[in-house]
Amino acid sequence: MIKVLVVDDEPLARKRLAGLIAHEADLTLVGESGDGKDARAKIAALAPELLFLDIKMPGMSGLELARSLHSEKPPYIIFTTAYAQYAVDAFSVDAVDYLLKPCDRERFSQALAKARERLRNPQPIARDMGLDVLLTQLGTLTASLSGRAAGRLAIKDGTRFKFLDLADITHIQADGDYLHVHTVNGERSMIRERMQELARRLAAGGSFVRVSRSVMLNLRHLKEMKPKQRGDYEFVLKNGERFASGSTYRAAVKQLITELRRNA
Repeated sequence: MIKVLVVDDEPLARKRLAGLIAHEADLTLVGESGDGKDARAKIAALAPELLFLDIKMPGMSGLELARSLHSEKPPYIIFTTAYAQYAVDAFSVDAVDYLLKPCDRERFSQALAKARERLRNPQPIARDMGLDVLLTQLGTLTASLSGRAAGRLAIKDGTRFKFLDLADITHIQADGDYLHVHTVNGERSMIRERMQELARRLAAGGSFVRVSRSVMLNLRHLKEMKPKQRGDYEFVLKNGERFASGSTYRAAVKQLITELRRNA
């Protein structure tokens, strides 16, 4: 049996991985951890052979934990994260594979197959043409995710990525660590990203305005604004959906009104 430890600061992510692991006859989940320091102690106590490790965690990150294990006999590592920009760093610490959240069963099985092979034939990752190609692809993906692919937004869909034209996005709503991206044809896609980070990425386009903590609108699809009390507004989209501005974003809304009047 392959002893596995899951490390992620999000309980739902740990539960998802535990469910996938439970379906594998040769895996046994010896423990879970929500942060790097606790994981380090459990690695020493439980001696797992395989580690599913989140990268972005409070305190000690997954990369820091992985680097700290180099002086010991470390477990093999499959990194799990929502952020593709860490991929090259993940492979620099000899990771078996790199999974983007939310991970599906097919991609999980692919990563697990690599781990099994490494356990059968222990050796450092070979930086052959296959890995070089993978790193190049990840570099291209990172560029698109960081907003350099002008006019489009990358959305992970299972093991694929689809690209939405920014002009087709009507609004974006926050739901915890996830964002729901709505388009003119009624489709809704989900990405794991903070609203603040996405707002920064879309700022250059000029058509997206954050009107509350949980809502960002595309002005191209705005039908009207109705004043409410205390300087707040109700925003009505062309598809009829309505959103109220929040007090924290009154300054942004005021600036928007000034620009609209200037361009009228």
